[in-house]
Amino acid sequence: MTAIKVAESLGRMFYFVSPKATTFNTEQEVPPYVSDATPWFVFFVFAELLYFTFKDKGRGLKRHDGQWSQGKYRMNDMIGSLGSGSIQQMSRFFLGSLQMVSYNYVWNHFRIQSIAFDTYNFWTWFGCFLSVGNFHRAAHEVNIFWAGHSVHHSSEYYNATTALRQSLVQTYTSFIFNLPLALVFSPAMFAVHTQLNLLFQFWIHTEAVPRLGWLEYIINTPSAHRVHHGRNPYCIDKNYGGTLIIFDRIFGTYADERIYPAVVATKEEEEPVSFGLTHPINTFDPVVIQLGHFQHIWNMLWITPGLVNKFKVVFYGPGWHPGVPRTGLLSEIPDVDLKNPPKKYDPVLPTKFNYYIAFHFTIVTIVGSALLAEGYKILPMWQTQSICIAFLVSLISLAKMMDVKAYGLKVELTRTLGIFFLAEFVARSGYYEQTYWERRGTLVVADTFFVSSLFLGWNIYKLGS
Repeated sequence: MTAIKVAESLGRMFYFVSPKATTFNTEQEVPPYVSDATPWFVFFVFAELLYFTFKDKGRGLKRHDGQWSQGKYRMNDMIGSLGSGSIQQMSRFFLGSLQMVSYNYVWNHFRIQSIAFDTYNFWTWFGCFLSVGNFHRAAHEVNIFWAGHSVHHSSEYYNATTALRQSLVQTYTSFIFNLPLALVFSPAMFAVHTQLNLLFQFWIHTEAVPRLGWLEYIINTPSAHRVHHGRNPYCIDKNYGGTLIIFDRIFGTYADERIYPAVVATKEEEEPVSFGLTHPINTFDPVVIQLGHFQHIWNMLWITPGLVNKFKVVFYGPGWHPGVPRTGLLSEIPDVDLKNPPKKYDPVLPTKFNYYIAFHFTIVTIVGSALLAEGYKILPMWQTQSICIAFLVSLISLAKMMDVKAYGLKVELTRTLGIFFLAEFVARSGYYEQTYWERRGTLVVADTFFVSSLFLGWNIYKLGS
């Protein structure tokens, strides 16, 4: 890749693009910008990790102990975020791309011919900006949409991996807000800008970047978005902008990060952002992360009297209950104790299990990345879907260990034995035709999971005795 190509690729992460280079005649011509940005995702994650490793002698990577300056990264939370993003990406192998199918249908049958745009221009970008902003606000103020979007807010950390904590459900609800664009903007241009908008929002998920001066008045910045991810009362339902923040300032939904001396006049007025949900989910289980708030809605439906009130449970704000305004009362948001910040959910595991989880998550990540990058193009759909299911099962199993469930080791032992026997069958049965090196590779997988099973079995025995 030439230096120019690298610069163009990096530029897309910040919405620095050439109109000519990002204009296409058909949707099929549009490059997969998000997938192509994977190396940059990895680069920024490791760059941020290195920053916190050397900053203040690595205090930012130490276990959270009630100090605002600590707890920037934890392996368990990182796995929860990366796993959620992978599940969201893999969903297309089961449910397809409802967003583009519906968009194409409206464009083909209902577009306004006299003003339709099929080339890059300001209005193409602005239209996508408005649709993203409208959905984002609805995702915070309509409970059923919040059930999907809350996934992205569920991390108690704010780093590059948090940007990748994406919702499976949101993928199949946000498309409604994009359909009006199809009356005017071509699917190709929509496919370009919806990806660029998403890429721009990656770099703003970090605590490593301070306030950016006059840019804070115009674009969405790490400081502005930190507020958006906060559970402090002053952060709730603020700073909706995806790329621009100026409209939040105009419409009264903007809040500054309360840091001294840039914003507040005295140290006593400073209020660092506490990240995460007002009622933390306290788990790394990907199923609970993705669907936990739906369970809450279901429970509320059962205990809320009256058909009209049940309707409001679903379509009013997540903080609504009978007797309060549509979006709930800010006074009911739990305060953040500045002297004793909330403890982050971080169960303690023996070091050997942390190494085990890191090793197996690396395997899972390599397999998942290979599938998302190229594997799905050459595998039959049923094999692709089978790998996705195995990926999800692996995440759930590792999450049970990270959550320190009493049965966590037994669940993981079941998984490793299952993969061991499957790999042995594939390698030795002759049912699948394999080259010599493919067979050797399969046997290495079998050996790896056999050793893992022995490790788990021994520890289960020791803990039981």
